[in-house]
Amino acid sequence: MKVSAVIPVFNRRDHLPRAINSALAQTVPVDEILVIDDGSIDGSAEVAASYGDRVRVVRQSNCGVAGARHRGIQESRGEWIAFLDSDDEWLPDRNRELLKATEQIPAEVAWIFGTLRIVTDSGDGLTLFEEYGLTVDKSVHVFADSIAIQYPYQFPMLQASLIRRKALVELNCFSEGLRSDDDLLASYQIACRYKFAAVPSVVGRYFRTSDLEASSVVVNGNFGADYYRSRMLAYEQVIQSGQHRPWNRRYASSARGLCLVLATQGNYIRNLAWQQFRYGGVSAKGIAFFGAAVLGPGALRAWNYLAKLGQSLRPAKPAPEQNGLQAYLQSVERKSR
Repeated sequence: MKVSAVIPVFNRRDHLPRAINSALAQTVPVDEILVIDDGSIDGSAEVAASYGDRVRVVRQSNCGVAGARHRGIQESRGEWIAFLDSDDEWLPDRNRELLKATEQIPAEVAWIFGTLRIVTDSGDGLTLFEEYGLTVDKSVHVFADSIAIQYPYQFPMLQASLIRRKALVELNCFSEGLRSDDDLLASYQIACRYKFAAVPSVVGRYFRTSDLEASSVVVNGNFGADYYRSRMLAYEQVIQSGQHRPWNRRYASSARGLCLVLATQGNYIRNLAWQQFRYGGVSAKGIAFFGAAVLGPGALRAWNYLAKLGQSLRPAKPAPEQNGLQAYLQSVERKSR
């Protein structure tokens, strides 16, 4: 079983060595390490090239992380693809643990994943499994329902996974030109066709420290156009696979979110507002929203104002204890207001 490690990078020269070194330090080596430099101007490509023939560097004009991941799939030679973000790191036994799992799964499993330890400015925190409540009590667990682990939280994180290259190629994953949330769409695409499996092992560290905020796709894509566009495409995949409800309502909600983002940018969104009903996700809220969209940007601004006013008038609930990624994302949202 050959494994290709794919590390997309854009202007991360100070953090890239952490990722590359962790890929090189595997107790069972990967078969190749590809760094896809997505038009960096800070010397990231030169840092990768300094590793000599241990790392293959592929340079391209900037087209976003999805384009870099797509290029990595095309360039790779392994049967399994292991993605690693340029600011994260794998634990030494990562490749050994996941390769061992490939020997115990049926052919219809195309995606195997472990969990990640969240790292913030406070240091190591919970794992993603712990924070969001996924229990894997077997050495390898094959999920009967691949969609169930995608929503409301996407447990199969790219950095913690091995994915069959043939499945990624077959479904043309990472080809939609998304600048964020492309991993979510790819996970749904594969979940609609193949099985997923998980191991209980912690296989990497997921860095969400303040020094990464300026260049983080998580931050910059948070509730932007591609956040909603990726979800529309993902939920559409589920609907077309035969699961209609409640995915048609989720599709409609994402369409409304995209409308609001595009409207604030001055774009014409009436046709998109109508598209929320494409799969029958009709609701009183959706009809009212369409009416506001027809009236124009002023009506949508009023919609946003009333929605925020309604939220502020609701009785306050005791804030649950937050950890790791959850607290990080909420801090990002507060700063963006």
